[in-house]
Amino acid sequence: MPNQKSAHKHTPFITTATVLVVSLSIWVNGLMNSPVLDPELRAEKRFVQSRIRELSIDSREQRQLARAYWQRYEDVRTDAYFGENGPNGIYGARDHFTLHGKREGRIYGPIPVVTDLEQEKPLAESYWHRYPEVAQSSIWGRNSTLGILGPRDHYRYVGKYMGYTWGN
Repeated sequence: MPNQKSAHKHTPFITTATVLVVSLSIWVNGLMNSPVLDPELRAEKRFVQSRIRELSIDSREQRQLARAYWQRYEDVRTDAYFGENGPNGIYGARDHFTLHGKREGRIYGPIPVVTDLEQEKPLAESYWHRYPEVAQSSIWGRNSTLGILGPRDHYRYVGKYMGYTWGN
């Protein structure tokens, strides 16, 4: 009888140890076959995700919005993660805006389309003259990547809400 009591005394320990060993082996097996440790699986997963995003119905609109965002914000365009060559492709701009840009007051919208650039030049100059802080801006100023479209872009997204005037 003393041997039976001893066996019952160790049963919870043996059961717990067995469950732990089985759980650990399942976890290790899953880890070994996961994209975390396998660079090929990780690359394949990124490729599939990028193809799904590229083939989505709204990818044309997303491409235009990404280009506009990158044109406004050089720091994002050249960023290794959110930029043009980042792993998220055209969705890097949207992801940056969602995670950081909105809080920073950045704009995620299309750049205004202007049909006559010659007619736009005096309007841009007038706006820059009236609002020197816009003329000096790295985003909307004279030396920005937006060029003469900068003032109209500023007015559209910022200026009109600040009571600024557009036109001569």
